[in-house]
Amino acid sequence: MLLKLLSYTKFPHLIIQHRVFDTDDSDFESPTFQSRDLETLEQSNVDGPYEPMEADATNREHETEQGGTRFSDFIPLDFEEEEAVEEAIRRSLEEETVQVPQESRSIKTLTTEEITGIVKAHSEMVVTEGFRSIIVSRRNVWTSAIRQFRRPRFVESTDMLYVTFASDKNSTEDAEDLGGPRREFFRLLVKAIFQESGAFEESPNGFIPRLSVSHVQNRVYRTIGQMMSTIIVQGGECPALLSSVVLDYLLTGRMFDIRVSPEDVADLELRDSLKTIDQATTDDDLQRAIESCESWRYQIEGLPNPVTMDNKDAFVKNAIIFHVLLQRKSCYDQLAEGLECYELLPLLKENLPLRVLLEMPKVRSDLTADVVATLLKPSYSVLGSNKRPKEELMVVKFRDFLNSVQEREVEECLHGRTLTEAEKTFLRTLNPGHILAFVTGSSRVPAVGFQPSPKLSFVHNENKYLPVAHTCSNELEIFVNSKNLADNDEFEYNFLVALMNGANFSAV
Repeated sequence: MLLKLLSYTKFPHLIIQHRVFDTDDSDFESPTFQSRDLETLEQSNVDGPYEPMEADATNREHETEQGGTRFSDFIPLDFEEEEAVEEAIRRSLEEETVQVPQESRSIKTLTTEEITGIVKAHSEMVVTEGFRSIIVSRRNVWTSAIRQFRRPRFVESTDMLYVTFASDKNSTEDAEDLGGPRREFFRLLVKAIFQESGAFEESPNGFIPRLSVSHVQNRVYRTIGQMMSTIIVQGGECPALLSSVVLDYLLTGRMFDIRVSPEDVADLELRDSLKTIDQATTDDDLQRAIESCESWRYQIEGLPNPVTMDNKDAFVKNAIIFHVLLQRKSCYDQLAEGLECYELLPLLKENLPLRVLLEMPKVRSDLTADVVATLLKPSYSVLGSNKRPKEELMVVKFRDFLNSVQEREVEECLHGRTLTEAEKTFLRTLNPGHILAFVTGSSRVPAVGFQPSPKLSFVHNENKYLPVAHTCSNELEIFVNSKNLADNDEFEYNFLVALMNGANFSAV
């Protein structure tokens, strides 16, 4: 078996690590959690006899607390220079650089444009030309969405979604879905999956499936996988919130070869207990730390007993694997089954850098004012036109507003006005992503890019002041008139009102 080193991909402004194993995936039998020996499972899950790898205590010492990178365990190497190569690997991890040994095949890294191209090409192959309608309540996104995705014929179809939002008056909004409502629905659905479905819980490294008997019985995790696949291939905002350990298992199936840490555990009490054991430096410290695990450690056969300084790393690793992976294997299996929708999971396995579509980045960067300004390209009148100078001035005012949003200075710009409490509350959370969502329905750039490209257009009208967003054409329409051009806060306040009433001032 050959070891494949990490590759780093920027997507966007983030460094994401990828792991590749030159081994065939192994299938697991469903375990009986309290009676199956972990060591037996461990041996049955590798090619040949399993030999536990000794962890480097110095390198491992709480790398997540120091902002270190999360890396998976490596497959054993079948050549004589094993120790020398492993030492080189450890040094490369410490330096956060990639030094590929000659024995390893280089892994191609992908740029943002290449990732977009791959996903877009795949989407064109797997999404059919028809439409399937879905009516969604903005106030009950999860409930209304899962009802539709549980319909067999709905899920079996590969047609593009045609989204209609139900209004508060039990009628439907007068909207034609040419892309905008669908992107807005996907953005709301990502939030609903991780916050409203009850199917996930958050660890410091990202979301992991929450073990729910009812969700497993009702195959909710399979449905969520189908939702995620649909979001990605149909141009939605990527659900990149899963923990790296989740992606490691989904893409390799090799549970005991994944590098784990206490930061992968969602339960705070359990995480703190395992961290205390991991950090123990004396026998007395270790025994005091082990006492906090008395309620569960004897129920898991195969954990080291007694726990000593020599085997505490194995205890921590196998305890994490049990609580985070093995115990929830049915959830992962359903999720993987759902991700087969639109052949997304095979695509990720063939192109491992695409894991960024589902994986929570180490540092989540907010969309910047410059990115939004670059996306919204002005559609000016011809040079020499009397309208052109006014339009250019409106672009200056718009970009100033974007920067004030990013720097949280809008309230200062509106200091001459008496703002309501609702307006003040809204300003405290306002960011450039809200403006992109106002225009396109998506607060981030979808994996397949925007179609058509967003633009900023101008309407010369003295009687209209509030900007209008056409989400299907990804167009922000600004009215050019003496009131908006005035050297005061009128334009900024009009934009604030439009953003707060997005459902009324966005057109499709």
